[in-house]
Amino acid sequence: MFGAVKIKKFVPLFLSFFFISILLIFPSYCVEGVLKGLENTCRILIPSLFPYMVLSSFIMRSGADRYIGKIFAPITKILFNLPPVCSSAIILSLIGGFPVGAKCVQLLYKDKKITAEQAQRMMLFCICSGPAFLITAIGAVMLHNIEAGIILYITQIFSCIIIGICTGICSRIKRSNSDSENLSENNAGTRSSAVTAILEASSDGAESVILMTALVVVFSLLLNVYSKSGAADLLTSFFGIFGIQARESEIIIPIISEVTMACNEIKELSLPVWYFSLAAGFGGICVHMQIFGILRDVPIKRGKYILFRLINAVISTAAAYIIFTVYSPTTEVFSVFGGPEAEASATTLIGSAALIIMCAVFLLSLRKKELTRRFF
Repeated sequence: MFGAVKIKKFVPLFLSFFFISILLIFPSYCVEGVLKGLENTCRILIPSLFPYMVLSSFIMRSGADRYIGKIFAPITKILFNLPPVCSSAIILSLIGGFPVGAKCVQLLYKDKKITAEQAQRMMLFCICSGPAFLITAIGAVMLHNIEAGIILYITQIFSCIIIGICTGICSRIKRSNSDSENLSENNAGTRSSAVTAILEASSDGAESVILMTALVVVFSLLLNVYSKSGAADLLTSFFGIFGIQARESEIIIPIISEVTMACNEIKELSLPVWYFSLAAGFGGICVHMQIFGILRDVPIKRGKYILFRLINAVISTAAAYIIFTVYSPTTEVFSVFGGPEAEASATTLIGSAALIIMCAVFLLSLRKKELTRRFF
């Protein structure tokens, strides 16, 4: 125990020297990695996630989630053993992408609409790669086949629902949920006006986008150095000892690290389509760090969360493997990798970069106004 504590104290120092060494030894690779990260963020992640982040926050802050909860209350209670107020969070998590579910849970817990146990349980299945990423970025852009993207998205929803149902059954077996129901009914939380809700939702979305961009750039830098420095070849040789083929071994680190880069590698290596479901099902450490950052005030068990991300990856990948084995949308899905790429969106790199800067300015202006009100 004492040794583990001492090791933890040296982790920040080790990471500091590690990053300094990388920046000094591989400066060109670092710059290239940063540019790749910004490009992926601006072309794919920001256009697909930012609107959903703002929408989810607006629904929660404006009180619209109560009406959605009334409509889907029976399904939420029967399937997931959760109060009606969780309905909108579950729906938004399935259509909005990875950080949206975490943001919804954070807002519900902050307003005391759900308990810590319910928040922890929701974070086991309210994490899903959204249709904007799987259908548009993967299906339409990378595979040039929307049907394939739809199938990948369906496998993600299927896995999340299965996990949600199983965790709901376990919660019923463990104990009665009467205390949690009273909490969700008696604590309505604060409801903002439409204008205030829009401002607060925009601030929430901007803050989440800045965090997401920073983490994606960091992991893109590390993955580019890993790929270009020769470390990838060494690891491939190591995995070859255990009979793992070179193509499969090359995507292990990207899948563990960052989902967008992993999908790009899967495309470049011409691996089977169900590998995309494996990458999206786990999400990558970069996504998990974004979620932990959003949920810093929510007491979640990180080890259990990671375990269920692995379970989600296994279920979704197995479902995708079965579907693509039985049914192939078109032969183009498996042969498009050498063809020309389409743009992920109409948004340009410069325009999206400007959006990030505007988000930062917006957050700073809000904080300045808050400080001014406190002072006077």
